[in-house]
Amino acid sequence: MKLPEYVYKRMAEAGWFAFVAVAVFALEVLVKFDPETIQDWRAWLIALGSGCIRAAAGALLAVFTKPV
Repeated sequence: MKLPEYVYKRMAEAGWFAFVAVAVFALEVLVKFDPETIQDWRAWLIALGSGCIRAAAGALLAVFTKPV
C-alpha cells in the first residue's frame, strides 16, 4: 500500500505552528493565573501579549529558516 505524498505548504504550516505556540503559552499563563497576586492589570496584559508575540515569532522563525 502506497501512502499519499505529503505536499508541504509553508504558509499553512507556519500559521498552525504559530497558533499552537501562542495557545500553549497562553494556556500555561492561565493555568498559573492568580488574580490576587496581580497588582497592575495593564502590565500583566502587556506581558501576556508580548509573550504571545514572542512565541509566535519563534515558531515562525523556526518554520521560515527550515530548509525545504
